[in-house]
Amino acid sequence: MNGQAQTTAFEPDIVVLYCGHCIREDRSIISALESVKGFSARCSMVSCSSQIEVSHVLKLLEQGVDGVEVIACSEGACKSLVGSARAEKRVRYAQTLLGNIHMNAERLGISRKKTGITVEDIVGLATERADAVRALGPNHMKNGGKK
Repeated sequence: MNGQAQTTAFEPDIVVLYCGHCIREDRSIISALESVKGFSARCSMVSCSSQIEVSHVLKLLEQGVDGVEVIACSEGACKSLVGSARAEKRVRYAQTLLGNIHMNAERLGISRKKTGITVEDIVGLATERADAVRALGPNHMKNGGKK
């Protein structure tokens, strides 16, 4: 029962990385994420999802973030032609690496929407990642892996 109470009280720390071509950086994204209950989220816009590096995502998790959600353009809508496809390959590779080190791949996800991304979409995707991560429990790398 103790472990169950700990899991319910767990509020994941989520980082959302999104392509600047999907949505313009807007203060409303930050305030919308701050108003959500049950998890904390930070967001960062990149000029193209292809700029997201495996090492950067893994570093976020190493620093104790509980989950990362990458939001990229849909196939055929990427202004860099293959940027979102490249991002998806990198996320899948990072998920494989996470599995190899026994850190659940569900801590990392990618979404490729067919239409323009709204603030509500970002909040919804962050919530989905938080729900997936909540089931896993806190990232064991929090506080440098010290208990």
